[in-house]
Amino acid sequence: MEARELVALAPAESPNLQRAINLFKDGDWAGAARILINLYTSSSFTNKFERATSDQFPLRMTIIEFSKGLDRTIINTAYQFTKDEVIPADMTSDIYYDEPNDQLIFAPALFTSETQARIDERILNYEALIAAHPEQNFFLFHHQTLENSKYHPMNIHFPMADHGQALEYFERNLPEGLAFGKFLLTGMDDHLQYYYRTDHHWNVHGILRAYDGIHTLLNSKHTDLSDKLVVKDIITFPDIEFLGLMARRTFSPVSSEEFVVEVIDFAPYEMLINNQVIDQDLRAAYFEGNYARIPYINHYNEFYGFITDLTEYTFENASNRSLLIIGSSYRYALDPLIASHYHKTYTVDLRYSTDFSLSEFLETHNVDDILIIGDNTVGFEDTEYWKIKP
Repeated sequence: MEARELVALAPAESPNLQRAINLFKDGDWAGAARILINLYTSSSFTNKFERATSDQFPLRMTIIEFSKGLDRTIINTAYQFTKDEVIPADMTSDIYYDEPNDQLIFAPALFTSETQARIDERILNYEALIAAHPEQNFFLFHHQTLENSKYHPMNIHFPMADHGQALEYFERNLPEGLAFGKFLLTGMDDHLQYYYRTDHHWNVHGILRAYDGIHTLLNSKHTDLSDKLVVKDIITFPDIEFLGLMARRTFSPVSSEEFVVEVIDFAPYEMLINNQVIDQDLRAAYFEGNYARIPYINHYNEFYGFITDLTEYTFENASNRSLLIIGSSYRYALDPLIASHYHKTYTVDLRYSTDFSLSEFLETHNVDDILIIGDNTVGFEDTEYWKIKP
């Protein structure tokens, strides 16, 4: 249900454990017990042991469901005499249940002096990168999420809620030479149309809207960009009751939702991850019916891929240009769509490539365009992971 892999504690990985087992077989219970006691006081063994037993504990899910149910009982009791329609989904996360829209949402983001300082730092970062690499074109495509918008239903309870202020501040100080495009919400209906109700990612409609906006943004610099890909069909998997990340974290009894994807015929291409050719087509597997049907599967990443390492696409097309895409998991659904307009495309998630340096990368990779895709955090707020090292 948690899409976890069971972990086996193999005796071969712990010679002392194997020795203890052999002593048990030989009848030396005291000797075996001494070894096991010494093992269990070893932190490295304890970590492995706890991981193995935790993953295979038979009543794990029952206990978690009971605990979350108890959370909701306490929360509902506390809120029953209020008029609040958005209440905590559990006691341990920053996730709320929005009853009128039957959805799970994060708390509003805040706009503070610290936020402004981080944006200033990122602006200087962009300016330095653009100045250091005049031969490359820099693009930023921003997509607005509910917690950073004016339409979050809890904004009224958070005096320092963002309300779109961070984006407005960044735009007022937009670095020269940075081509900027954006995907804005115009109300709650937009959020419900383009994002999942139980997951933080955008759905197929948000993905295709972002692709359209990014194609327009790239075309502002390159009028010879190939035409957009044609969406042949929109497919709903009728036997999938999708419950995304926020549902997995809270076990909230929110209604499941449909998992809907686009059908596109890509031109032939090669995909490499860390210089290894990838033959597996995750999308094709879903269309063939090879997917899990149990609750809480992360279908977004299972279908679009969960690629944390440097990835390279090579498309057989008329283009001679190359592209570097930087972004989080929102980007995964867009990678092959955007890459189809370039001969070479590289993608990187800076959360997993913490030693990534743009100048070092460009020394060994001939890149014409650099595209950053993300929300406030990725685009201009975070300085821990998403600030691009020179």
